[in-house]
Amino acid sequence: MDEIYDELEQYVDVILGREEAPLASPYLALQEIASAYLARAYEIDMLIHRAEANREVAKNSPYYRLRTGALRSFIEMARKMCDLGSRRLSQEQLITQQRRDIGETF
Repeated sequence: MDEIYDELEQYVDVILGREEAPLASPYLALQEIASAYLARAYEIDMLIHRAEANREVAKNSPYYRLRTGALRSFIEMARKMCDLGSRRLSQEQLITQQRRDIGETF
């Protein structure tokens, strides 16, 4: 259980810029990292749901509280960061296209 909390805390540190992202691109890093972390969070969520369905995890158990608490909060944060990363990427693409357009008119 502590390993999952530690994993999520590491992801939060990267998403919030406290730790270096494993990608070097300032425009792709946030979107790609947040997407990967979001996928991992959904995987954890799926595994806990499966354990609940198999009656291996009961309500008010530590895994249930993780899923309905910290994991849910992390998923929401990662979604918002995916959106922010996507907007940053779109803005950079627009600026790049504008530079090309200006260059073509000269």
